[in-house]
Amino acid sequence: MRGFPPIQIFLLCLAFIVLAVPMSHLTGNTSNAKVVKVAAKEAKSVKALLRLRFAHKPTTLSLKLADKELIASADASPLELDAVLSSTKDGVDVFLSATWPENTPNTAVTLEIEPDGLEARSETRWSSAGSLDEVITFIWK
Repeated sequence: MRGFPPIQIFLLCLAFIVLAVPMSHLTGNTSNAKVVKVAAKEAKSVKALLRLRFAHKPTTLSLKLADKELIASADASPLELDAVLSSTKDGVDVFLSATWPENTPNTAVTLEIEPDGLEARSETRWSSAGSLDEVITFIWK
C-alpha cells in the first residue's frame, strides 16, 4: 500500500520548516546579545588611621606616605594620626626611618594602618645597630 505523494511531500516540507525555524535562530548572524561594559573602579582617596608603636623612644623618627611627611618627631607610644591614602588599588608604600641613642638594644616598631572600608593591616620591623630605614608595603585584595 502506497501513500498519496502530494501529502507525503507536504508533510516532509512541514517537518523541514518546523526544524528550520529553531536552527535559524541558533545559527543566524543576527546579534541579540547585549554588550555589557565593565565599569572600572576609579582610584579614589581613602581616609585612614595610622598607629605607630615602639618599645624604646627614638631620637629621630620619620614617617612618609607618598612623599608627604606625616611624623617628624616621636613624643610617646603609640602615635596615632589621620592620613589620606591616594589609592589602595596597587597597595600603599610607607617609608619609615628612625634612630635610637647608643646602647639601645634592637627594638621593634609596629605600624598599623586602618583605611575606611578595608580591614586593618599591621607590620612590625626590628631595628639593627640603633637605626631603622624601611619601606613597608600594605596590600589589600
